[in-house]
Amino acid sequence: MHVFWLGRRDVSTNPRPLMIQLARYTSKNLIMESLYKLKNAEQKFKSVVVSHDMTLKERNECKELVAEAKRLSSDDTSGDTGFEVSRGR
Repeated sequence: MHVFWLGRRDVSTNPRPLMIQLARYTSKNLIMESLYKLKNAEQKFKSVVVSHDMTLKERNECKELVAEAKRLSSDDTSGDTGFEVSRGR
């Protein structure tokens, strides 16, 4: 695991993002799948935000896939099918 701060240190602004690089993709998946537990955490942890580290191209592709999944879900009148976007590597 490798941990480091992003951006420049400036006391007048919001806290800097913290980048955490994990050795195994399975470790990352375990963390990302457990994030729902932050909803019931102590107040000091409620402001924690965790997200995937994606390039601009990856973010745009993800937005397009989410929009397509929403369109397919709204077009499906049977109610039997759900569409979901997963980020694989």
